[in-house]
Amino acid sequence: MPPTEALTDHNLITPELVAKTIAGIPLIGYAQRALQNAGLAATVVANRIAVAEAVEAQLISSNGSVWWQVYAVDGTPPAWTVGAQTAITSSWSGS
Repeated sequence: MPPTEALTDHNLITPELVAKTIAGIPLIGYAQRALQNAGLAATVVANRIAVAEAVEAQLISSNGSVWWQVYAVDGTPPAWTVGAQTAITSSWSGS
């Protein structure tokens, strides 16, 4: 039997894990803090959070609805969409 490949951080960090962690959080700063509290390296760039260079979460708003689109950077399916609610888009910074 061939040896199994050792798990790396990229194997453990999935779009599903990130989506479940930030679901319901409408502020990008709070979402970043939630990911960091979960032990994930999260960096904010504009309206996106990059998680350990493996997953990106994009904060999207349209007609007063806000949601996260979460996907693997390498394009591996599936992409996850989770909701968050806020009526003020200026509050995205989490300030």
